[in-house]
Amino acid sequence: MSTFDPLADNPVIREFVEHWGVMARSWGINATMGELFALLYITGVDWTAEDLCARLKVSRGNVSMNLRELIAWGVVHKIHRQGERREFFRAETDVWTLFRRILTERKRRELEPTLAVLSQTREYIVKNPGLAPLEERVVSLSRFFDLINALASKLTTIDQDDLEDLSRLFGLYDDE
Repeated sequence: MSTFDPLADNPVIREFVEHWGVMARSWGINATMGELFALLYITGVDWTAEDLCARLKVSRGNVSMNLRELIAWGVVHKIHRQGERREFFRAETDVWTLFRRILTERKRRELEPTLAVLSQTREYIVKNPGLAPLEERVVSLSRFFDLINALASKLTTIDQDDLEDLSRLFGLYDDE
């Protein structure tokens, strides 16, 4: 018995999935990874790897590799069903949880290495007086990335219940 969801062939869902593939590429992520997540998320059903391959028209290896990555990010979960030998996959549906997990992963992969390079660059500049004119630019960039890092750290610790208060702080909601 297939878990293939006929709803997944709906044009709106197809457009949603394709958009996530395009968006993933612009973020430097594999397009298939974006499409897999989008399909799992928007349909809200559990899929087997075989059905994902068939729906997205990609190889089993491509699906397996990208599912492993999505699981590592914590945005897709492997589901075991009693009496089933096949594995099923389901997307995390809580948007705040998704945001925090993606932010944490991007912070780890992009922001923290950038901060390390900026620190090393500043140390090198300090040891080489001929490069002193570069220091102000590196310090300015470091301060900016330190601020972004601190904000990202704070955002990953905020409870979903506190989002409304944060939205008011930034003037995103009008008090009624």
